[in-house]
Amino acid sequence: MEISIFLPVTSRRRPFHNVEDKTRAGAEARPGSQSVRRALDLLSLVSRWERRGGLSVAAIAEETGLARPTTHRLLAELLHAGYLEQAPDRRYRLGPESYVVGAAAELRYGVQQQSVAAATRLAGASEDVAFVSIRRHHHHVCVHREEGRWPIRSHVLHVGDRLPLGVGAAGLAFLAALAPEVAAAAVAANEHEVVREHPHLTPDVVLGLVAAARERHGVAINRGLVVDDSAGISLVVPARQGDPVVALGIATISSRMQPERERWLETLLKREVEHLSRSEQ
Repeated sequence: MEISIFLPVTSRRRPFHNVEDKTRAGAEARPGSQSVRRALDLLSLVSRWERRGGLSVAAIAEETGLARPTTHRLLAELLHAGYLEQAPDRRYRLGPESYVVGAAAELRYGVQQQSVAAATRLAGASEDVAFVSIRRHHHHVCVHREEGRWPIRSHVLHVGDRLPLGVGAAGLAFLAALAPEVAAAAVAANEHEVVREHPHLTPDVVLGLVAAARERHGVAINRGLVVDDSAGISLVVPARQGDPVVALGIATISSRMQPERERWLETLLKREVEHLSRSEQ
């Protein structure tokens, strides 16, 4: 019998008022490109709510700070182009054109062919849930979730979930892989968003966790920092050029993250990361 413990990340997160989205929704765009930037930001926003049923016009306007007429106009263009569609409940969700673009991007980043296979092996060996995450500027996004066979599961992260760097094991792993000054700048940029949702994750706490991950050669550990009774371990895949953009991770309930098993999970992660690194060469 399978027992699922639902511990949604959103339980500690307010649904709207994402600071980054309001800032990006046109305010930083160069003259002449503001409408394009706003439309792309709306598309990104809707994608993060796809798993939860999409967003209404009112929710989108509130989240982005855009006026209702502007929101309607941008959504109409995205609908016409096929990037969004409107459900019977009038909420906006991703359309077929978004799938086409996403599928093409998978080939560019190699997530489908290699990282997903690695997550499958990790879930099979550990019997826990394995993840693939990618870095997007100061955030990281879960792009694949592979279920293990262990009957008690911790549902803390789902495909499409976007978290600030510093939140979750993958967020710590990405920071640990960056130059110290770059990591510190990312933590500072995310401070308001992180502390608003997770008051205990102050910049000093996050940087301390990042330092601990560096001491473990990049292996980051999250013990109940986002959701109680959950634990995660993550490691980035080195890139041939530039900073890493892909991380592998394993999540489980806290009772299964004892020191000896933690070291074993670390070995599994390192083996898969080494395999992916060789395939990149």
